[in-house]
Amino acid sequence: MIGNHPYRLEVALHDVIMAGDGWNITLPENPGARPIVQTVTENDEKCPVFGPAFLQKALNVVSDRAVRVRGEISTDWPRRSTKPDHDGVVRHPLWGGESDAWFCLHCSGKLTGIQLAQNLWHCPGCGASPLDIFDTAFWCDDEAKSLQPVKTEGAVDGDKPDFGVVDDRPKLELNGEKITLLIRSALLDDATNISEKLGALQAEITVDDENDVWISLEEDLWPQDKEPVQALIVAAKLGLEVELESTWSTIPFHWPGLGELTSSTSEYTQMMLDAYAQCDSLPNSKT
Repeated sequence: MIGNHPYRLEVALHDVIMAGDGWNITLPENPGARPIVQTVTENDEKCPVFGPAFLQKALNVVSDRAVRVRGEISTDWPRRSTKPDHDGVVRHPLWGGESDAWFCLHCSGKLTGIQLAQNLWHCPGCGASPLDIFDTAFWCDDEAKSLQPVKTEGAVDGDKPDFGVVDDRPKLELNGEKITLLIRSALLDDATNISEKLGALQAEITVDDENDVWISLEEDLWPQDKEPVQALIVAAKLGLEVELESTWSTIPFHWPGLGELTSSTSEYTQMMLDAYAQCDSLPNSKT
């Protein structure tokens, strides 16, 4: 807690994140990156990060944790990755190659081994991670002669945070999977017996690129003359067009008419077992 303001401190993919009520501070893995301060409102007096004293204390906490995280990263790497030799040669922490000259795939900048060792193998020009650093510019046609050196002094001042406002209100993002879930749930609302419930569960529901819905119902499980009223209501609320069709396919159990006699799954199961027993076709019992 800083003052009267509680917070959570966590590490995600080597980024250090401090989060409180309506605000968070992220310090990226890249040592040259600025801290990122995000709030849900702009310059709200109730938000503590707009107070210089609180912000500085919070940044100190985040920075101390980041030092530990970066130390753990470098400990896992080969020593030569963070300690150049007298010629400035370093070893790539992921690929293992050694060189005193390196190239950034992201910005096509030319880097020295010393620059990378000092910046935890992030490009000081664009911030690219070690995944984008190579000892040859294989994407360049002129053997890297046209690539310009990255100037370390042009890096950003990591002490000054970047502020941003984020909208944390919940947003409804409908996709095919979510629409299918709602339509199938509505079909179950429409079902009045076990056959229809099985029909709802077995229904093939297709959502096209424009989020219109095609529902295929098994004719042995769902009556052809029964309209899925609740499913149509749900679709209308979502602004979706619905196409219905009856299909014929292999149903899970024989005698679908049994399911029309009850709305209880346990009762249906017993009737089904009795029917199979009369045909002497029950599965072998476990012993």
